[in-house]
Amino acid sequence: MNFLVLVFFVTISTTISDRNIFGGGACGGISPVTRWMRTERNDSIRMNVDTSSCQFENPPLYFTSITGGVGHYLLTGINAIYEATNYGFIINVRSIDGANANTLMERSAQWKLQWVGLQS
Repeated sequence: MNFLVLVFFVTISTTISDRNIFGGGACGGISPVTRWMRTERNDSIRMNVDTSSCQFENPPLYFTSITGGVGHYLLTGINAIYEATNYGFIINVRSIDGANANTLMERSAQWKLQWVGLQS
């Protein structure tokens, strides 16, 4: 059985941006909290992440995480990438505590989505 372990040691400035080039086919950043939006469901919210500034030639492998001050540890779906292209992707999250979309939108003001795309 073979395993691939990826370890990143990255320093990202405190300025919130959509892009930070790491070099070597990797690009990532921290998406602004203002990108969270409601979905058609009452129990989830989503973010469309724009990675076009990375200029990926093909859809890369995307990896995500969330940091925050309230309830981010209750989220599910944060690592489920939807509609991945070389220009971006979508994530949909909901809370295991049953919070509705209104509550999630309030909490999301304290969440930062961190992402990395790895071009193969």
